Amino acid sequence: MNKLKKIMSIVLFIFAISLYSLLVMALLSFFKLDHWLIELIVYMFFGIIWIFPSMYILKPFKKS
Repeated sequence: MNKLKKIMSIVLFIFAISLYSLLVMALLSFFKLDHWLIELIVYMFFGIIWIFPSMYILKPFKKS
């Protein structure tokens, strides 16, 4: 059961990060930011925000 849990966690992580990336790209293309520095800051912000949900998804990889 432990191996299945880890495999499901990997699949969920890949699916979730792909969905999150697509949503961020769609959101930012909707606002059409004109300056490269603003885009860089916004992408960095959304990249840092992703860390918190990924901690819960990758929980099965922690050692007990």
